[in-house]
Amino acid sequence: MPSAAQSGPLPLAGKVALVTGGAAGVGRAVVHGYVEAGAKVAVLDRDADRLGKLCTEMGPDVHGTVGSVEKLVDNQRAVSEALEAYGRLDVFVGNAGVGAGNLPLAQVPAEHLEAALDEIFAINVKGYLLGARASLAPLLRTRGNMIFSCSLASYRAVDDGVLYVATKHADLGIVRQLAWEFAPHVRVNGVAVGVARTRMEGLHSLGQEPIDAVLPGAEHVIPQGFIPEPEDYAGAFVFLASDAARVATGECLWADSGFGVRGIGSPAGGRNLRADAVELRTRRESARSLITDAG
Repeated sequence: MPSAAQSGPLPLAGKVALVTGGAAGVGRAVVHGYVEAGAKVAVLDRDADRLGKLCTEMGPDVHGTVGSVEKLVDNQRAVSEALEAYGRLDVFVGNAGVGAGNLPLAQVPAEHLEAALDEIFAINVKGYLLGARASLAPLLRTRGNMIFSCSLASYRAVDDGVLYVATKHADLGIVRQLAWEFAPHVRVNGVAVGVARTRMEGLHSLGQEPIDAVLPGAEHVIPQGFIPEPEDYAGAFVFLASDAARVATGECLWADSGFGVRGIGSPAGGRNLRADAVELRTRRESARSLITDAG
């Protein structure tokens, strides 16, 4: 429910969003952020238990559909149920995704490699495109927008393994190409999410259990110096879904805690900055300081 402390018009008042993978992690935070911003939210997620708990917690502002993003029929059903529940669709958020246990290519068992590739691309890439296609017609009617969860891994090599990184690079391509294909009627953007204190689902084809999405010691190499919570990313999704972002399309909003500008010798170059040491003074104040020091 929107917070009673909020004043003024809510940025997503009257809008309806569909979020895939919205029952946990960053997706769940986006659902909460959208509801607090005034939206009604439909959620497509394969975990019936987590989805049920989310819907119970959020009440009539959230409608859940159990299904798999890699199936077109499930994406179509989620869109149909969103329209039936709330009468329109303004925002599609492609967010459902899995990792591959941070495995480099050489460590993926050869006998499972093809199945692993098929599985991760089906969820992380195919799922985005199927959701985009299923939601396109109602978004054209509302001149709505799409937002996709991208990553730091959409731009550069990281420790997450080549299978995951390849899919996230593909997701950035989806943002850019669909923004052109759907202009001027539907905006398409992404959020380059950095690390978050959450769990990353693994691949069934490799028998992987969920793992911590944050590597040990990450806070020491992040320029901002702290591990973000999933809720820290919700604001980026709210902004891109709102009319305040009406001039933004084909872009990926970086929310990576500064990883993109991380230095070689030190993650952050301004750790020793102090306000009293850098405060600008007038010439008179500087002269007075010199007289005081001399006295």
